[in-house]
Amino acid sequence: MALDLLKKVKDIINRYNMLKHGDTVLVGVSSGPDSVCLLYVLKELQEEYNLSLHIAHLNHGFRGNEAEEDVQFVQSLGKSLGIPLHIEYADIPFYIKKTGLSKQAGAREYRYKFFNRIADKISATRIALGHTADDQAETFLMRLLRGSGSSGLSGIPPVRDRIIRPLIEITRGEINEFLSEREIRYRIDSSNLTTVYLRNKIRLELIPYLSREFNPNIMDTLNRNLKILRDEDIFLDEYVKNIYQDMAIGDNEESVRFDAARLSGLPVPVKRRILRLAVETISGEGAVDLSLKHVEDSLNLLDNERGGEVHLPAGIIVKRDKESFRVYLKTEETHPQPYSYNVAIPGDTLIPEAGIMFSATILDKEGYKRTASFDEKYEACFSIGDMPMSLIIRNRRSGDLFYPKGMNGRKKIKEYFIDMKITREERDMVPILDSPEGIMWIVGFRTDERFKVSPSTEKILHVRAFRNAA
Repeated sequence: MALDLLKKVKDIINRYNMLKHGDTVLVGVSSGPDSVCLLYVLKELQEEYNLSLHIAHLNHGFRGNEAEEDVQFVQSLGKSLGIPLHIEYADIPFYIKKTGLSKQAGAREYRYKFFNRIADKISATRIALGHTADDQAETFLMRLLRGSGSSGLSGIPPVRDRIIRPLIEITRGEINEFLSEREIRYRIDSSNLTTVYLRNKIRLELIPYLSREFNPNIMDTLNRNLKILRDEDIFLDEYVKNIYQDMAIGDNEESVRFDAARLSGLPVPVKRRILRLAVETISGEGAVDLSLKHVEDSLNLLDNERGGEVHLPAGIIVKRDKESFRVYLKTEETHPQPYSYNVAIPGDTLIPEAGIMFSATILDKEGYKRTASFDEKYEACFSIGDMPMSLIIRNRRSGDLFYPKGMNGRKKIKEYFIDMKITREERDMVPILDSPEGIMWIVGFRTDERFKVSPSTEKILHVRAFRNAA
């Protein structure tokens, strides 16, 4: 059975192009059976793919001693497998109070930010999570009950950016058999046994009822249909993204504008997806939960030549006038002013808008070796060669691009912030280290691949950002 599961996971990895030779993979491990199984599977595949594995574990601050025992278990697991460990303690109750999110939504958002932050720190090319076929089926039913559109019903994507889910077509039954056969220990989160949460209620009550009363193979049936929906959703998503680039006649941080007549002439399913994509472009992916009524009310404006507007959650407004259809953010706040400071090299540069002091020095190879271990969130080293030392620290500008370290190709900084779920207010304050040869560092987040230090580097710029500078 264990060999069958390994073979099946390898097929999933290869079919969705999840891993390439030499990847650094951050594995999210909670201590539960799914993530523990994922860790052991990747450990078995480590040599074949030449993987560098790391473990990430977040203590959410919810479950007291039980959560502390999870931490101890994961520490022991990492030590026994010889895998580096990254553990963080979070005050999620405070975070959800601050953000207004639900308990589960707040924990999920913080967890993904944690994974991305650690992945940036260790230059991980992949973040592996233990979602299973059962999670897919539960997500489908949960979204169906809440009235999601076809895109939401397609379930959890096997790959999104650098996040991969190698167990996405593996059932919990298969996982339990693998763990039992290998005599691998794991822990059970007691909160998963209560029906307070909708997902747990679906898992513990609805699915057993459907299996007992209607279809004993309900999970297989759901997952077969989910695969079809997912394939179609991927196709439609790419199709609409291509159309979107042509349809948007005005696009910035706060507003997307379309020609109303051209947009009106598209098929309804395409118009729905274009609207959702416009909202995501402004607010960030997942930041606004659009209901079917929100979408239909907005698209009805296209047939109203007299114009009008629809107010969506999070201050998003859809407006139709004589010729245009506009999606924009209504804000009463004053926009932050652009800032830009020349960097003293060597020396310190105060950035009052961002609340940091920026310190820069030049190192040789020996000096670099002495600083090789540091917190990459607010400290970085760059290969500068003969580059002119006319560097600046500034906030973002429209059209900014960089080449994220550890990733292939370039990315708009706007898109990077959206992927990282950075709020619009935060985005305008993030300092960016810029050079005549391109952006070097989004301070606190990620450096640029083009300036990484290599064994042949002779001249190295060492920079540190100190928070809460006066």
